[in-house]
Amino acid sequence: MIETILGYLMGMLVGIVMGMFGGGGSLLLPAMLYLLHFDLKFATAYTTILVGITALVGVVPRIRQKIIDFPTVIALGVPVATGNLIVRLWLFDVVPDHLFTIGSLVVSKKIFVLSIFAGLIFLSSATLLGFIGKPASQKTDFKAPKSFAYYASLAVGGLLIGIVPGFTGAGGGVLIVPLLIIFFGLPMRTVVGTSLSIVAFKSFVGFFGGDLIRIGSEMDYLFLVQFSILMITGVMIGSWWSQKFDGERLKRIFAWFLLALAAFIIIYECFFKV
Repeated sequence: MIETILGYLMGMLVGIVMGMFGGGGSLLLPAMLYLLHFDLKFATAYTTILVGITALVGVVPRIRQKIIDFPTVIALGVPVATGNLIVRLWLFDVVPDHLFTIGSLVVSKKIFVLSIFAGLIFLSSATLLGFIGKPASQKTDFKAPKSFAYYASLAVGGLLIGIVPGFTGAGGGVLIVPLLIIFFGLPMRTVVGTSLSIVAFKSFVGFFGGDLIRIGSEMDYLFLVQFSILMITGVMIGSWWSQKFDGERLKRIFAWFLLALAAFIIIYECFFKV
């Protein structure tokens, strides 16, 4: 009973985090697996659609504020959605649950993907905080014309971002946000709305094009409705809170959040996994 309550509270927390930073849906997967005790295929499917719905609600006020870079949404969102659809519709079932063994350690699909995911998050946070390399100089006008190389780079990065989080059901915002800040120099407030737009698009494509076809008849839709209400409440709170911070401070808070998330994934999987 306590685990169930904590699982639902985690749903609201994830909504708040997404509303503030444009990413963080990956926090929902551990809650689905370890607190609500769903099987991996349902945990990732539920995470996919719940993150998508939450992101869509978070996009609405930012459309009114005109702080979404829609050309970037399209250029990055289409390859992200394509990579995610490849995973959710086909690759997820093709890749075996147990990949290989190192001595007595059996490396499963989940552990392998989460390890890569955590590593990417760690590198992103370290770069945002200035520990590794240096982010691109921030652009003041996100509406300025962009080069072909900009969009080509987004396409390549987007495909990878779609594939890796696709195995976890996460929206990929924790990778999209650092990508747009570190490599392309978009301002934080623009990045949050742009990331939420991409996450919403990618999640709906992955769920309706993949999960719904594979396991739609077995899903608990009442649970999805109940849980989405909590997450929507959270994203509205987070969107309101995000207006209380300037872009630079919000970026640093997000970087420390990423670092904590990466540490949580690694420590939980290595020492506390049931």
